[in-house]
Amino acid sequence: MTTPYASSRNYWRRFGWAVLTAVLAAAGAFLYIALVDLGTEWLWPAGPVGIRPFSGSWRVVVVMTAVGLLVGLMHRYLPAREIDVFDAIEEGQLPPKLVPGSLLVALASLIGGFSLGPEVPAGILAGGLATWLAERSGWDEESRRTNILGGVLSAYSGLFSSPFATVVAALELPHKQSRRYFGTLTITAVAAVVGFALFFIASGQPFGTVLRILDLPVYELALWHIPVGVVLGAVGAALALVFGWLLRLLARLFAPLNQRPIVRGGLGGFLLGLLALALPLTMFLGTDGLVIVTEQAVGMGTILLLVLVFAKMLATAGALSAGFIGGPIFPLFFVGGAAGTALHLLFPAVPLALSVSCLMTAVPAALLPIPFTLALVVLLVTGIPATEAIPVFLAGLVANFVTHGFGLLAQERD
Repeated sequence: MTTPYASSRNYWRRFGWAVLTAVLAAAGAFLYIALVDLGTEWLWPAGPVGIRPFSGSWRVVVVMTAVGLLVGLMHRYLPAREIDVFDAIEEGQLPPKLVPGSLLVALASLIGGFSLGPEVPAGILAGGLATWLAERSGWDEESRRTNILGGVLSAYSGLFSSPFATVVAALELPHKQSRRYFGTLTITAVAAVVGFALFFIASGQPFGTVLRILDLPVYELALWHIPVGVVLGAVGAALALVFGWLLRLLARLFAPLNQRPIVRGGLGGFLLGLLALALPLTMFLGTDGLVIVTEQAVGMGTILLLVLVFAKMLATAGALSAGFIGGPIFPLFFVGGAAGTALHLLFPAVPLALSVSCLMTAVPAALLPIPFTLALVVLLVTGIPATEAIPVFLAGLVANFVTHGFGLLAQERD
């Protein structure tokens, strides 16, 4: 007979600390995102100048170069780096000494208009806080892992406004296959709801700005949509491998400047500013760009959409290689959405909502170990009902299987 996991004092101690960490992590993430929004509105009051090629302003180049120099200066004097939050969850710790510098660099990167998302700094803040509390409380390994998992999922639940979608990540990340793990899932679920509720109270609105941002034509699921989901999953994996190749190539090109971070940051900011001058939609995390490409697809045309797919990957890979800090999920959502829109123009029989949602899921799912979580988030972003969602989940699963199951992602990193 299995020992009841909720009957021990240690379990409720873990529960209490996880909820406290969830409150602190969600509050910190909300304040951080609010600071990013305020800084962005101040520096870019009009947003990108235009959506057409070469419709940007030279001010963009000047500002991004200046921000790049600032980021390089931060790297020169502060310990900071891009941290894989999912690896930190698996290890049960995230070095607190890296948190202040990394958050400052990420703040400058996001406000500066670079093609990065807020999920990595939000996870760094939550993970660093959880680790700091654990180090001062002398927790055992299980408590440390529960706390960092609950803290990060609390921050992400508020950020994505999807508490139980993000809890699925706790099932997808490495864990012991035991009935006792449901005790940890209960803790993380409560932490996620706490994070969502705190964002709800602080923002005064029930849902975040990323939910239902796309207004896509409704489609009815047909049997042939299922193999289309498989094909789109493979396409998403191919795009993710291109992104991985770009990241590896640009990292090698910037490597000689790693000991000269100010030069690296200034050069990276200047080059990415030129890219933004040519294609303003390569700036920022990409949520507003997603609305534009899906609503104005016909006017933009297939060629421009495909150019934007590659340019957005280049902008994100370039930013990460040049020392800027931020998340890839939101930019890769844009990549998948733009690619799905282009595919719909090429093959009008494939519903726009189907192609967009499948590729929005598949591209990041090929790189990250949470395909079902990403599929759930995409469904919330696109508003596709669960009854039509089979191809979306299938696309994410296929993309993840292609890259991880065959080790293709590892080959890209070698």
